[in-house]
Amino acid sequence: MVEPSSDRRAVFRGVVSLALHDGNLSFGEKRLITKLAMALRLNDDEPKIIYDSIIEEKILEKGQSLTISEKLSVYEQVLETFLINTNKTDDELRMIAYLRRVFEISDSEHRSILSSLDRQLEDIVHRNVKQNIRFELKEVNKRLSEILESVRIQR
Repeated sequence: MVEPSSDRRAVFRGVVSLALHDGNLSFGEKRLITKLAMALRLNDDEPKIIYDSIIEEKILEKGQSLTISEKLSVYEQVLETFLINTNKTDDELRMIAYLRRVFEISDSEHRSILSSLDRQLEDIVHRNVKQNIRFELKEVNKRLSEILESVRIQR
């Protein structure tokens, strides 16, 4: 179950815990975690503190809260990294689905972010790759919808 949160540390801990679930971090998962830490604007020492709290099963002090616009921005940045720089595995997609649930991003907000990423393709991807990314974006959205159904919110 995913509990909605605005706490930067709690969100990062949730994603890292999810990534560590199978006992190993793929290159794509590491890339997404690194991007997430930057997007959440965690201090340099916070990712290690959070990782250690997971491994040692310790309670983590609360972090700073995210605003709604910050949540959308973090989600967009991590989604962009996923689309451009990973193998798009189901494990990585679960991390995206987790963020969408924990940030309570609606279908319309998600579509708006996808549209924004599509408009930005000229700036972030070479023209020869643009059509491939658009196709993958549609496929990923379909797979994300399927995985999203299995991620439940805890209230």
